[in-house]
Amino acid sequence: MVRLVRERYNIVASVLVMLLVALLSGCDSGGGKTTSPEALQMITEVNQQKDFNRMLSLADSLEKAGAMSEGDSYFWQGFANYRLRQRRTAEFYWKESLNATANLTDRASLDTYARSASYLTGLYVRYLNFTSAMKIVKPALEHLDRNHFTSSSDYTNLLIFAGCCEAHYNVNDSVVSAHFERAYHLHMDHIRANPSKETYRDAVVGFINIAYGWLSEKRYAQGLVWTEHFGTLIEDYKQRFDDDEAYIDKQWARYKIFSAFGLEGIGKMDEAAEAFAAYQQTRFADTLEGQLDAADYLAMSGHWKEAADKFLNLDKVFSSEQVSFSLEDIQRYLLKKYEANAMSGRRDSALAVAAQICERLDSAIIKSQWDDGEEKETIHQKEEQILQQQGRLMRARVLALIVTVIVLTLFFIIFTIIRHRSAQRLAEMRAAKERMESELRIASDIQMSMLPRAFPEVEGLDMYASMDPAREVGGDLYSFLQKEDELYFCIGDVSGKGVPASLFMAQVTRLFHGMASYGMGPAEIATRMNAELVEDNEQSMFVTMFICRLNLKLNLLEYCNAGHNPPALGNVDGQFSFLDMLPNAPIGLWPGLQYKGESIEFFKDRMLLIYTDGLNEAENPQQDQFGEQRIIDILSSMNLSKAQDIVEKLRSEVNNFRNGAEPNDDLTMLCLKYHYEPEA
Repeated sequence: MVRLVRERYNIVASVLVMLLVALLSGCDSGGGKTTSPEALQMITEVNQQKDFNRMLSLADSLEKAGAMSEGDSYFWQGFANYRLRQRRTAEFYWKESLNATANLTDRASLDTYARSASYLTGLYVRYLNFTSAMKIVKPALEHLDRNHFTSSSDYTNLLIFAGCCEAHYNVNDSVVSAHFERAYHLHMDHIRANPSKETYRDAVVGFINIAYGWLSEKRYAQGLVWTEHFGTLIEDYKQRFDDDEAYIDKQWARYKIFSAFGLEGIGKMDEAAEAFAAYQQTRFADTLEGQLDAADYLAMSGHWKEAADKFLNLDKVFSSEQVSFSLEDIQRYLLKKYEANAMSGRRDSALAVAAQICERLDSAIIKSQWDDGEEKETIHQKEEQILQQQGRLMRARVLALIVTVIVLTLFFIIFTIIRHRSAQRLAEMRAAKERMESELRIASDIQMSMLPRAFPEVEGLDMYASMDPAREVGGDLYSFLQKEDELYFCIGDVSGKGVPASLFMAQVTRLFHGMASYGMGPAEIATRMNAELVEDNEQSMFVTMFICRLNLKLNLLEYCNAGHNPPALGNVDGQFSFLDMLPNAPIGLWPGLQYKGESIEFFKDRMLLIYTDGLNEAENPQQDQFGEQRIIDILSSMNLSKAQDIVEKLRSEVNNFRNGAEPNDDLTMLCLKYHYEPEA
C-alpha cells in the first residue's frame, strides 16, 4: 500500500520535478556513490603498510563521507577482517558487498561485485566448503557474463574456483578442464596486454589454485600439467623482474614442491626426490610454511623418520612465531607431527605429542569459542549500524515526503482523483492476494497429497516418513515403491523455495517412480534423472537426493548419494553414526554425469534415518544451528525405537530448539528398520 501511494505521489510531483530533485538529493541510499581516486589511493597505502585495523575504520569513514561506494567499503572491511583472521566477519562483509552491487551494472560496481565474489568463493574453497562456494560462483559467473564483464582477474579466478568445485564433485574432466583452460588463456591475455608484476602475480595465484586443486584431489597427472604452466610463468617472471628475489624464491620453491608431490603421486620416485632436493635449496624451504610443506612430502613418500625429524626441527621455529595454538594450528602441525612419529615407530615421542595435543586442545577450543563470540558481536553491531542508517534514510525520506505534500497542496483535486484510483487499485491487489493465497493453499494440498501416507506392509519392516514445508509449498520430497522383493525409497531437497521448487519436486518424484518401476539401480536412476532434468533447465534448478534399493530377501541395501546430507545409520547396540559415502554432484546441474552407487548389508534390526538439511540447519532465534551431533545424540538415546517414534521425537526436538523462530527450510525425514530371517 505504501509503495502504491508513493507511485501516485511521484505522478503528481512530476509537475515540480526540479523541486523534488533538490528535496530528495540528500536521501540517496549510497548505491549510486562511486569511489574517488583519492579514497582508493588511501586504502592502497594502508594495505601496503599492512595496517588492517586502520583499514577497517578508514573504509567505514570514507563511505560515510561519500568518498567510497557502499560495495567497496564492505569489500575492504571484509578484506581487513580476513587478514586479521576474522573469517566469519570477513564472510559477512563480502556478502554485504555482493548485496550492495548485485543490481548495479556500471563497470565500477561490476568490478567490486567480481572482486567480492572471488574472495568469498576463495574463502569457502580454502576451508573445503564446496557447497557454499558453488552457490556463490555459479550465479556470479552468470551475472558477469550477462553484463559482458569478463576481462578482470577476479572473473578469471571465479572460473578457476568453479573448476575446483566441479572437480570436487567428480564432474566430467572435460567440463573442469574447459574452465581451467579458459582461465589460463585469459591470464595469458592479461600478461600480453600488460606485462606488469600485478598481472603476473594474478596469473601465478590462479595457476597455484589449479595445480593445488588437482593435487588435493589426488589427480596427480593433471596437477603436474598445471605445475609446469606455473613453473614456466615463474621463469618468465624471473627474466623480466630479476630484482624481486624474495618473491621468485618463494614461487620457485612452490613449483618444486608441487612437482615433488605430483611425481611421487604417479610413481616417479627418483624424479620426485630430485625435485624435493631442489626445493630444499631455496630460502623458502627454511621458513615455517616451507618446512611444513617438506614434512608433508616426506610423509607422503613414506620417509616417516625424516618427517618426524623435520617436525622436531620445527619446534623452535613454530614456538617463536606462535603465541597460542588455534584449532587450525593443531590440525596442520601437531596432528601431522604425531602421525610422523607414530608411523616411524617413535612411540614415546608420539605419546608426548599426543599429550601436547590434549594440553593445547582445551585452550584452543576456548580461544575458538571466544573468537567466534567476538566475531558474532562485531557482526551484530554492524547489522545494528546498517539498521540505524536505514532508519535515518527513512526519516529523511519521510521529511522529504512531508515537504512534497505541502508543495502539492495546490494540486489537491488531482491528488483526490489519484487517491480514489489508488483505493481501487488496492482493492484489486487485495482480491488478487486472496486469490493467490487460495491457490497456494490448493497447491499445498495437492503437494501433500502426492506424498505417500500408507507405508509398505512387509513382515519385519518398520518404515515412517514426514515432510513439513517452510512455506505453503516446499521443495522437499520423499517417496517409495515396492517391486516384488525389492523396496525403493528416496528423499530429496530441491534448490529454492515456493511454487517453482514444488513443480520441480513433482517432476523429480515422477521420474523416480518411473525409473524404479523398471528395476534400475540407484546409481542408474540418478544418472538418468540428471540427463532428463538438465535439459532446458533455464532456471538452473537442481535437487540433492539419497536413493536406495533394499533387497528384502538378501538384506542388501544399495544406495546412491547425489550431493545430499549423509544419513544416520544405527547398529544393534543402539549407537548411531553417519554413513560414509562417495561424493556425487546434485542432480540437474551438469550434463553427462555418471553417478556412483554403493551397498551395505542391512542386518537384523539395523535402522536408517535419511533427512534434509531442514533438520541439521534448523536455527533458533540466536541463529545457532541444530547441528549433526545433536541428531546422533538423540538417536543413540532412543535405543532403536519404532521408526515413527524416532521421526516424531526429532520433529519435537527441532520445534523446541527453534523456540518460536520461523523455519528457515523444509524439514523432511524418512526412518526405516528391517529385520528378515528366511524360513528354516
